[in-house]
Amino acid sequence: MVILACGSLARATTLQSGDVRVTVLAQIAPFELPRIGTAPISAFVSGHVSEPHGGIPPQLQTMKIDINRHALLRSRGLPICPIGRIQPASTSRALAKCGDALIGSGLFWASIVLPEQGSYPTHGRLLIFNGRLHGHRAILAHIYTRNPFDSSFVVAFAISRVSNGPYGTELVASLPEALGEWGYVDRIKLTLKREYAYKGKALSYFNAGCPALPGTKLVSYRLAKATLGFADQTIAATVTKRCAVAR
Repeated sequence: MVILACGSLARATTLQSGDVRVTVLAQIAPFELPRIGTAPISAFVSGHVSEPHGGIPPQLQTMKIDINRHALLRSRGLPICPIGRIQPASTSRALAKCGDALIGSGLFWASIVLPEQGSYPTHGRLLIFNGRLHGHRAILAHIYTRNPFDSSFVVAFAISRVSNGPYGTELVASLPEALGEWGYVDRIKLTLKREYAYKGKALSYFNAGCPALPGTKLVSYRLAKATLGFADQTIAATVTKRCAVAR
């Protein structure tokens, strides 16, 4: 296992291990957050997996994201999108069916590999929905492209609680289960934000606090850890956030 430490959310960090190169960039707003409790946040995430010599990178098999216990994913009262509504579906159809459950959106790039036809690049829209998986809370990532033909897939992230350590929430997904042999998603750009009203209260799906000790105003802490599993190795990227206590 190789650990990547990202000390600044505004600066991209690159790690290379064997035939895999990973670049990560994450930014979160606002900078000032409450010392006690949480406040709504928005996040921008960019990730790029490549092969150092320009070839096709190995296929990403699994993805696990551990989120600091001072961050909170709140879905109470938010509409739920069943997988069956958006798979298969174009971007416009997915939004028509589950737009009220949307919690993020962006773009993806991938390499399509077809038998005896080589490989070629494609790209398309990426939508993130509040959903369920086997009766439990989940995040559904819907990807759609029209090149070389209409294709849509849903990558489901199961959500579970973590009882020990600095992390309180864990997201886990299996990419081959969702994509099969269709292609290799190697780059994403994603904005995560969703504020909504429930029973007269303003709520947010994404929330975080600033765990500064009493008497201090600034602190750096591990916001999240992403563990990427390939066929023969694992790369883990730890994202460190710096925050200030809100006035």
